[in-house]
Amino acid sequence: MRKIIFLLIALNCFAISLADINKAIENQEYSKVCNNLVYDLAVKNKDDGLMNLYGIACLRSDYINKLSAVIIALRNSKEARANAVYYSTILYKKKLLHSALVDNLDISSIKLPKCDYILSDIYDDYILGNYIKENDKYIFRYNDKIYEMSLRFDKPFTKMVLTILNSNNQILEVKEYW
Repeated sequence: MRKIIFLLIALNCFAISLADINKAIENQEYSKVCNNLVYDLAVKNKDDGLMNLYGIACLRSDYINKLSAVIIALRNSKEARANAVYYSTILYKKKLLHSALVDNLDISSIKLPKCDYILSDIYDDYILGNYIKENDKYIFRYNDKIYEMSLRFDKPFTKMVLTILNSNNQILEVKEYW
């Protein structure tokens, strides 16, 4: 009996409610929403809206590799499938850009829809040649910010490193993708 009570208490400690999710979204704490508890809750309830919130949170917290599960799950309505296409496009652009930088894959002929995500902008400008290459860095400029894309060779993966700088060359943020 004690084991059952302990198990129920432990499960409740890790539970997440819709109110918790909404509060995290309102507070822009996206990484709290991009977790397995939210994903599992969306799958369990077959809730495309919650699955989409999970996808948006993963996108905004730069956990875009988690979008593959969202892409598969969003299939029950026209809107869900459209959202799945949006997430697929971002993930595909990331993978193509990675292959172009790491493996010298020619992606110049692969035109994809525009998305509201920085890697989408970088992909679009990369295939058009709208960048400056300095040594091992690809430099892009958007809205008074400088975006430097470079590679870091960490085994077993080669990562793309995106350094975001202001107009005074001060680092604002560094993001890694593989």
